[in-house]
Amino acid sequence: MNRLSKTIYTFVALMVIATGPLVAQQSDYQVQQDFKAEINEISQKINNANTLEDIRDIKGQLEELEEEYSEFEEMLNASLYPQTVNGTVSELRENVRSTETTIVSINELNERIESLQADIEGYRESIVEMDEDSEALRQRLERATANESRLSGLVTQYRENLENRDEFVSEFLENLLNRYQSMDSQTQSEIAEVSERLDDNPVDLLTSIISEYINQADSDTGLEAPDFLRMRAQHAYFKNVWEKIGERLSNSYAPDSPVETEQEITDLLAAWQASIDSNLWGSVNSDFTDNGIELPEFYDKETFNESLNAYVDSAASTALQQNEEADLQQFEQFNTYWNSTVKGNWGDFLINGNVLDQGEIAAVDVKLGDWARAAEPESNLMFILFLISLAVILGLVVLLVTKKS
Repeated sequence: MNRLSKTIYTFVALMVIATGPLVAQQSDYQVQQDFKAEINEISQKINNANTLEDIRDIKGQLEELEEEYSEFEEMLNASLYPQTVNGTVSELRENVRSTETTIVSINELNERIESLQADIEGYRESIVEMDEDSEALRQRLERATANESRLSGLVTQYRENLENRDEFVSEFLENLLNRYQSMDSQTQSEIAEVSERLDDNPVDLLTSIISEYINQADSDTGLEAPDFLRMRAQHAYFKNVWEKIGERLSNSYAPDSPVETEQEITDLLAAWQASIDSNLWGSVNSDFTDNGIELPEFYDKETFNESLNAYVDSAASTALQQNEEADLQQFEQFNTYWNSTVKGNWGDFLINGNVLDQGEIAAVDVKLGDWARAAEPESNLMFILFLISLAVILGLVVLLVTKKS
């Protein structure tokens, strides 16, 4: 029995000695496989990370990985050759940093988008409210009776509504200009990627605003020359802003058809100006006529400038030839209207609306100076002196004749 036990013990010992290296090999292999599995798992988590919380979890897992496999580093380096444990972990950390940067950028973009969406919704609500007020006033004007005082009050209220709307739209355009004038192509692309999520966007709102402006210009609501001149100035500002940021807005909010979208707004701006001009020149001519000034026919800004100069040139030439009291009255009438109304009340609208520039206004001023000198009555002093001299001579003749008698 003792001999049998010794034999069994000897056999077991031999087996342990024989299988020891194999067990060690199997243990090393398992460590290698576990390490690689964890590396793959972390890599997949990095690829799927969407939040900064995901990034924090991955960073913690990397620290645990380094600590867990630090004692097997030499063996793992041999199995990973030419890679190393430190190299593999460093690469993962670099991927984590890159993903974190991307997530931070996306979060910032989302915040900008949410802020923009809130701004757009606020602007849209205000614009809609103003448009509803304008429409209600237009309808009241159409139904108004011939009562001039009541009609005048409604027109004044309607005009104030339009002016307030212009101020609000200008503020909105200034906001867009500040946001998008210096926007780079990368930011435009980032916005384009999320633009489909927006319920509303600046391009759609601009389209609505211009469409309402066209309705205003086309409606018969008792507006006069200064109202249409103000519209033209507003149009010029709107067009200037669109030329600066239209391409960027179209690329950002209409990525599938940016060229077509930009052209659509440009065409609407042209239609808006045509609607304004169809009323502007007739109303300006009527205002001159109502103040006793019959200008030659004009139908655009070039012919308007030509008409002004032709009128002043003709009147100055007539005054120079005739030099009558009527010429002076005509000059004073035009000069007062030109300075108080055209320059005084319309000046900014004329310049900002590209109707007359400062040089053209100054040229008329110079001609008015020539007209003033031509219309100034000639002095009667010489004629009076002649009469006095004649009377003196006659008196002397009479005196001499008397003395001889």
